[in-house]
Amino acid sequence: MFIRRYLVQSFITIIVFSANVRAQKIKGLSFVATRDLVTDTNINPIKETAANWVSLMPYGYMDAPNSTEIAFNLSWQWQGETKSGLQQAVPFFERDQISIMLKPHIWIKGGVFTGTIEFDSDEQWIKFQESYKKYILYFANLAQDLNIPILCIGTELQSLVSYDSKYWEELIKDIRSVYSGKLTYAENWDQYDKVPFWSQLDFIGIDAYFPLKASNPSLSDLLLLWKPYVNKLNNFSKDQERQILFTEMGYRSINSPNNKPWDYSKRDQPYNGQKQAEALEALFLSFENKSWWAGGFIWKWFPDHNRAGGVSDTMFSPQNKPAEEVIRRYFTKWE
Repeated sequence: MFIRRYLVQSFITIIVFSANVRAQKIKGLSFVATRDLVTDTNINPIKETAANWVSLMPYGYMDAPNSTEIAFNLSWQWQGETKSGLQQAVPFFERDQISIMLKPHIWIKGGVFTGTIEFDSDEQWIKFQESYKKYILYFANLAQDLNIPILCIGTELQSLVSYDSKYWEELIKDIRSVYSGKLTYAENWDQYDKVPFWSQLDFIGIDAYFPLKASNPSLSDLLLLWKPYVNKLNNFSKDQERQILFTEMGYRSINSPNNKPWDYSKRDQPYNGQKQAEALEALFLSFENKSWWAGGFIWKWFPDHNRAGGVSDTMFSPQNKPAEEVIRRYFTKWE
């Protein structure tokens, strides 16, 4: 009788624990790769934000948008972008109960947008597809070996997605054959509804740089501007029967970060940390109580916290700016 009662109680405990894990928001930071090994100095500032996830981003490199080969795990890459660096870093995060999404990115020389990858012939496309398969399966196997709970199978590859949806269906099957965790794909805010394979994945991944067109808006203005997007995303989540995960979310610390949140091209703008903080708070307030929203990853968080961000930085990092306190305040209260 005791054994039976113990087993029943253990089974109930497991169910409750699993339900809590599913319900918990992903409070994530996009952790920029370290030049060297990860240390406690890199981890402690993350813990202070109450983040419970990070995305780690090993890059593959292309010389041009019509290059058919992706180079990766190279000797000259920063430690955090390589297999050995990830093997060293993952236990540090796990020790502090910080879960990981592995999110391989492609970097095209000169910072060319990955959505513009294009080839002149089917033969070139096929060669590129084979190279991408090799790249993503390499990290799928590594994610399995390291027990990483979420793998993002691509980032903003709209031209590759539209070229051949069958390729992705087979690729996802190949990934599932070597990796047992959850899968997502990160598509841009204006292309996510054109992805044909969400039903094969566990989360709808969106890089959430939705434009909120307004000049010097207040927090309440931003909340109103979010409403049409929130309604559309709610309906899309219902249609696809999947939670939405913001695989990237964030703003620059400039006067109007809400107008074109994706734009990093104009660096000579005056610093405005308060506008960055307000834009981020409006996003949090718009989505925090939505059960269909799984959470997301702030773009982006640098390993050397003491030297990151600050009033001389107008880019996306929230570090040492008012936005960091906004993150801490909301991450702390979210279950």
